[in-house]
Amino acid sequence: MNNEKRNFYAFIWHAIFLAFASSFIEINTVIPSLVLKAGGSEIIIGLVTAITVGIPLLAQLLFASILVSKPLKKPYLLTGIYLRIFSLFLIALVLASNLSNKLILLFSILGLTIFSFSGVFAGVSYTDLLGKSISKENLKKFMSSRQILKSIFALVGAFTARIIMKEFEYPINYSIMFYIASLSLLTASIGFWLIKENKITLSNEFPSFLKVLKSIPKYLLRDKNLLNYVIFSNLTGFGLIIIPFYVLLAKNSFSLDNKLVGNFLFLQMFGIIISSFLWGKLLHKQGYKKVLKYCVVLGSMLPILAVVLSNFSPSVFSIIFFLSGLTLSARQISFEGILIEISSHENRALYVGISGALNIVTALLPLVIGTVIKLVGFNIIFISVSIAIFSSTKFLNKIKLD
Repeated sequence: MNNEKRNFYAFIWHAIFLAFASSFIEINTVIPSLVLKAGGSEIIIGLVTAITVGIPLLAQLLFASILVSKPLKKPYLLTGIYLRIFSLFLIALVLASNLSNKLILLFSILGLTIFSFSGVFAGVSYTDLLGKSISKENLKKFMSSRQILKSIFALVGAFTARIIMKEFEYPINYSIMFYIASLSLLTASIGFWLIKENKITLSNEFPSFLKVLKSIPKYLLRDKNLLNYVIFSNLTGFGLIIIPFYVLLAKNSFSLDNKLVGNFLFLQMFGIIISSFLWGKLLHKQGYKKVLKYCVVLGSMLPILAVVLSNFSPSVFSIIFFLSGLTLSARQISFEGILIEISSHENRALYVGISGALNIVTALLPLVIGTVIKLVGFNIIFISVSIAIFSSTKFLNKIKLD
């Protein structure tokens, strides 16, 4: 087996067990419902969404400036993964302990913070390692294969999580799910031990973090693809940060019980798996940008649809989570591929860092949205989010791919 084929299967191994693990700690359904169960408010959901989806602004750029000059990325990737495993295990222990809801909330936020920061550290290394390990000719095949297999395992995980949510009471049900997620992520890490990483000799001497920070405008002006990617990422980021607030809308509109949360999770994963086959075919025929155009159109409709369907029954409102699964699948199969396409081996880690550091929407707006919803309600916020997502099409069209 040649190196690229071996790496292909190793990345797939990691992806499927990561997908299984993610179902038990799903940031759009499980995490918000845990916050609400522990007595958290709209503002706390915003804080947790900022931590899990956005992460602190400069973290990704800081890690990228450190890792970009490293000829081997795998050791740093594994470090990030094992920190994530530890954080999930910590939350599981806290949930299994006889602690008050305030302490559960506090330690859960702490664990999720460790999880997010270590995820950034691992993520910078992952994208760079993927770009080195699989050729651009085979990247679309990998993306579609990974997405389909991830979706299948995520659906199995969601089905299992749904049973656990139904059979056990809070907080034991959440504790079991975090234990399973921790063990699954440990299993996923085996894939990276099998990867044979090619050592890249870098021709340039990379500047320090502060110099990189000061030179961001220069990078953006020099590479219009990167500039348009950053703006597009920010505008479509509204679609990511609004999903946890669908759970809050459901709580305000209906009675939010364990069964309903399990249904939300299952339908979202079902939407991901069903659409993965469609997006995979479209990706091979028409490329990343076409998939993301459909993602934008559908994503811009969802917030308004959520407001409308909240006036009906919980089962009708659940359609929102199925449709959100379609948009998440399109995003997962295309975003990373575009970033790899517009970057090179030498600057890829840096581009990941810059795009992450400038992702202001996903980093800060969850806090703002949580507060504003409390003041003005859902309608104004959800309509504004729809407009922002749809406007991203202009910048997607400007990205030029080979």
